[in-house]
Amino acid sequence: MNKKAKWTLLAIALLALLAGLAYYIVTKKYYPKVKDVAYLHLDLTSDTAQVQAGLEVQNRIPLAISIDSIRYSLKGENMLLGWGQMTSSYTLPPVGEEVLDFKMLLKHEAYRQHLQTQKGKDSIKIAVKAEIYFDLPFISAQSITLNRNITVPVPKAPAMKLQDVQVRQFSVDSGYSLLFKVDATNQNLPKLRISDFQYHLRIGDSLVIEGQVDSTFRLQKGDDVLEVPLQLKTSDAVALVQKVLSDDKKWNYHARLKAVVQSDHRLLDKFDMAVEKTGVFPVGGFGNQKNYMPVLRQVKKVEVVSGEEQTQLQADVVVHNPSPFPFYIDSVSYFIRHQGKLIASGKKDFEVVLPKNGNQRLNPRLVIDEKAYQQLMSRVQGQQTATLELELNLLYNLPNAARQKIILNRQVQVPVQKQASIKVAGLTVQELSPEEGAKLLLRLQVQGGDVPNLNIKNLDYTLQLSEGIEITGKTQEPIKLSSGDSEVEVPLHLSAEDVNQLVQRALKGSTDWSYDLQATANLTSSHDFIQNTKIELDFQGELELGKTSGTGGKKWVPHITKIDTLQLVIQYDTAWVKLHLQVKNPLPVSFKIDSLLLTLSHDNGTIAVAREEVGKVLPAEGQQAAWVTLGVNYSLWQEYLKEHQEEDSLSIQETVTLVYSLESLAQQRTSFQNAFKVPTPGQPVTALQKVKLKGFSFTKGILVDGQVEVKNLNVKQLEVKNPTYSACVENLLDVCGTINRTYQVAQGESIVNVPMNFGIGEMFRAIVAKFTSKGKSRTVYIKANATVNTSNPILQNTWVKLEMWRKEVLFPKKKK
Repeated sequence: MNKKAKWTLLAIALLALLAGLAYYIVTKKYYPKVKDVAYLHLDLTSDTAQVQAGLEVQNRIPLAISIDSIRYSLKGENMLLGWGQMTSSYTLPPVGEEVLDFKMLLKHEAYRQHLQTQKGKDSIKIAVKAEIYFDLPFISAQSITLNRNITVPVPKAPAMKLQDVQVRQFSVDSGYSLLFKVDATNQNLPKLRISDFQYHLRIGDSLVIEGQVDSTFRLQKGDDVLEVPLQLKTSDAVALVQKVLSDDKKWNYHARLKAVVQSDHRLLDKFDMAVEKTGVFPVGGFGNQKNYMPVLRQVKKVEVVSGEEQTQLQADVVVHNPSPFPFYIDSVSYFIRHQGKLIASGKKDFEVVLPKNGNQRLNPRLVIDEKAYQQLMSRVQGQQTATLELELNLLYNLPNAARQKIILNRQVQVPVQKQASIKVAGLTVQELSPEEGAKLLLRLQVQGGDVPNLNIKNLDYTLQLSEGIEITGKTQEPIKLSSGDSEVEVPLHLSAEDVNQLVQRALKGSTDWSYDLQATANLTSSHDFIQNTKIELDFQGELELGKTSGTGGKKWVPHITKIDTLQLVIQYDTAWVKLHLQVKNPLPVSFKIDSLLLTLSHDNGTIAVAREEVGKVLPAEGQQAAWVTLGVNYSLWQEYLKEHQEEDSLSIQETVTLVYSLESLAQQRTSFQNAFKVPTPGQPVTALQKVKLKGFSFTKGILVDGQVEVKNLNVKQLEVKNPTYSACVENLLDVCGTINRTYQVAQGESIVNVPMNFGIGEMFRAIVAKFTSKGKSRTVYIKANATVNTSNPILQNTWVKLEMWRKEVLFPKKKK
């Protein structure tokens, strides 16, 4: 063998050795291997499900290695979930590492079926097997095998919790809606949609609100709060408002919310979600009653209108209804008060609908109780206006609640209407005839007001005059009344017997002339309110006698109007008083006084007596003059004065017996008594205090002033004009004179100077008697007259004459 062949064989052997060594190194010791699995997980994209693997492969040779393809299979429990093969463009760098990313697809239907069988589990295992093929130089294609198990969660619905149910909006303007707040947690599902919400809300014991919300929510992975708005149906809003308006105060609720959860991934099924919560709505969450109750929006007019036929309360108002449903007002009532006192009230049907969420104008017209209103008008007669407090109530019902009302309170001024009224103005004796009887006129004061064609019909009366006179009767003809105020006279008749009794009471000076009148009548008018109204009169008054109507019965007694002459004669213990009198007869009937007996007494002791055969006629409502002489027991009178001088007055009893004739009727006899008091002075009314020398006259003699103390107890204004006097003292003095002056004597005690003159002989005898005849009683005669005026109209320009005989001790002895 030649050398060349040897070297050739040697080279071939060496190459083979090197090739074998290289093969060993490449295939055995330096074969590419999977150093680590960087990641291996299930990835769900929008339309696929795939296992994504990140393999860290190491190339241990100094040559680049190309990854040719991958073959894989995915297997669950006894079920092949996916398989496939893919080419690759990865190249492993020489003696380097590379993370190879492979995506192994799951079969949609197989994976869906597998998930359905694993719903009760939290996770499942997927066996991943992969063959990675690569090319080496000068050798056939090789592969690397990957066997791994991955655990993947079983897709579940997101975690949901109903956090709260809130009132979102609840008013007419903003609408009626609630808000469900849901806490949601999405752990692993991609692009979830929550839709088809169905709610069931029970409030209190009976109110149920349910329905569906057409809203869709997107839920990404993580935590979120879903706010699901619930727009209430009108019927539900109405039910809630009715509950607010009712007396039901239970606002506890139970809420249940259902929804459908879906993923955009086609591998995943949809889920049904249901959450519940029990809670209590806050007080006032749905507003309060005032928010939904009808209210007065505007008051255009409220007034009381009086017409010819009736009186009405009229109003023009606008009512606002804020609730989402209409209200039905079924009636209206009113109350009228005056100064806080209820005057009239009433109610009537008033059917009107208040539209929901709107305004309604109302014009109620109520007829006022006419009788009650007219009674008010009668109480405020004389005023121009009266203030009335009006209360108008619009009444309606609320479901499950007390009856409600819209209240309108107003004060109004109403004109006071003049009313037709009748009252007794008086009872007057118009005619008084003992033969024909008497005619009384009943005067009625009528206020016709504005009432037209007013008449009085069927006046049925009973008149009680004193104890023994009762008059009954009934008018036959209607009494027509003029418009406005007027006075009408209704004649009443007395019998002759009643007249005699009436005159006797007058002559006796009765102070009780009261009467009691009770009557009924029908008041008619063309006014609808009056028509035929029965009235009652109950009146007490005092009888009036024609022109002399006065304030009491004493004015009906024939009385002294003037004393022309008064003559007083005092003769020791006896006295006579002679009077010339002017007597007035106030009665409207003439009568003749035949005789008069007058007795004045005290404590059963007769002081004075007068017996007169008068024989004169007192004309009706006229005057007559007559003389009357009164005999006085003067000594007894002096005893009484002395006995009662420490007292202010002395009681005197007057008894009068009168025999008279009333025209042609039989003679009548009547007696009556009267009591009065006279003052009792502590000393004589007049007393000579001292004599003051004034001068001497050759014609008149010695001139002196007698200072006389006068006690005027009764007369406020006493005037004595031109007195004339004459005084004679037995065997001592004889003086007389005329005083041409007027004395004004004040009431009370006063000193009056009386001028006198004495002859020289008379003065000498008086001086001698003072020293020689002390204690001697002498006869004194005094005669005086004067014209007297007083404040009493009876004693005006009265001529007074005094004659007095008495025993007096002029110069009493001094007591030792």
